[in-house]
Order: sequence, then structure tokens, then C-alpha cells
Amino acid sequence: MRKATFSIIIIAFLFLNFYTIDSEFEYFQFFDSEIKVKFDEWKELKKYFEKIGYFSIKNPPNIIVESLPKNLSEAPVAEKKELFVKIMIPLIRKVNQEILMERKEILKAKENGDLKILEFYMKKYDAKDYDDLLLKVNIIPEDIALAQAAVESAWGTSRFAIEANNIFGEWTFTPGTGIIPNDRPDGEIYEVEYFNSLLDSMRSYALNLNKLPYYEDFRLIRAGIKKGHPADGLINYSQMREKYVEIIKTVIKNLPRL
Repeated sequence: MRKATFSIIIIAFLFLNFYTIDSEFEYFQFFDSEIKVKFDEWKELKKYFEKIGYFSIKNPPNIIVESLPKNLSEAPVAEKKELFVKIMIPLIRKVNQEILMERKEILKAKENGDLKILEFYMKKYDAKDYDDLLLKVNIIPEDIALAQAAVESAWGTSRFAIEANNIFGEWTFTPGTGIIPNDRPDGEIYEVEYFNSLLDSMRSYALNLNKLPYYEDFRLIRAGIKKGHPADGLINYSQMREKYVEIIKTVIKNLPRL
């Protein structure tokens, strides 16, 4: 049996803030301390969550799981899905908080006429103008992120999720920066990107949805400018296109309610 590994890094900081995005969305998050953990065994991670009283995602502790348990596939289906959701929610909320902090900095820079900061974010998000920038710098709906993570990583059990911390199926075209899929066609150079942590994977995914032109409809729907379900804007995320959108919607409807 593999020996469970456990590491905790406590980053001491207090952070309490309340943000409003435009007039329709309010987001609240309290960070008391950030704890990073890593377990090889799913049962050990489950025991740890129980020990600290992490039973519901309504008010989760600020626990950042750095990598997935290597044997998560061995867990019963219901427990596997519950653990995966508990792993993902703090990651999603942390990245959303970072996005909101960027948005706040952009609004302040606009008010103060700070062109240097505005130019930095315009470049980061490949924005055409200030309005386009605000359209892009916005949070990722939790149910969308959860459903895509579940589908792309097979609920945290795929080879790429385990070996490369890649929970959203992202590719790289820089040789040596990822894992070569066993079924990659001859002549192709893409690899499944390697990330140092699950959090890095979440950050990359969020930036892609907020930046790349393929997901403009997602951003327009998110902002209420275009009608539809946010998942409708993910038609270009997979070669399955419309079928992929329907899969994401189905997974959203059946996410564990914790």
C-alpha cells in the first residue's frame, strides 16, 4: 500500500471583502488562513476533511488541495464525486476572488487614470478596449467550472489529472511541457499540459475562458448581453460541440448537493 503523504503550509493573512460586479451579481468570500494539503490516498483525504469538519460546501474551509489522491478511482462513486467537489470548490472560489481583485484594480486604475495598470491588463486579457476588458475580467460560474472539471478529468481520476494536475484537458504545443496522449495521431505535436498544482490548472482554465475568442459567447451570456445558458458558450471547448454542451448541462443538474 502506498504511504499517504501529507503537507500543510499555513499562510497567515486575514482578508474580508465584499464586491459587487455591476448591479446584478454579488460575491462574498472570507479568507482566514490558507492551508495546502496533499494526500496519496483518498481515504486519508476523506478522514482529514471529516477531522476538520468539512462536510458542506456552503461554508468550506480555505483548504487548497495541491494534487489529487492517486487512488481516487478506487473510491465508491458517490464518495469519489463528493470528494472531488470538496477539492474543487475552494480552488474555484480562490481563483474567482483573484479575478475580482483584478477587476477592482482595473476599476480603480480607470478612475485614477493609471494607464500602466490598464495596459497591463489589456495585454493580459487581449482586450480591444476598456469595455471589452471589463467583459472579460469576471468570475467563472461555480457550476460551470465544477461540471467541466468533472467531465474533463473523469471526476479527478484521469491519467492527466493524476500525473499532470490537469483537470480541464488543456493542451500545449510546446514540446516537453506536457504528457503525450497514448492515442495521439501521427504527425500531431500537442501534449496535455503539465501543471505544478491543481490551483495552477484552475487559473489557466479561468484565463482561457475569460481571454480566448472561442468563448466570447460565454462571456456575453455571463454578462446578460446575450440570452442562453452559460454552457452554450462552451461549444468550441470540445470537438463534440453541441453534444459537449448538453453533457455539461446534464452534469450540472446532477452535481452532488453538499
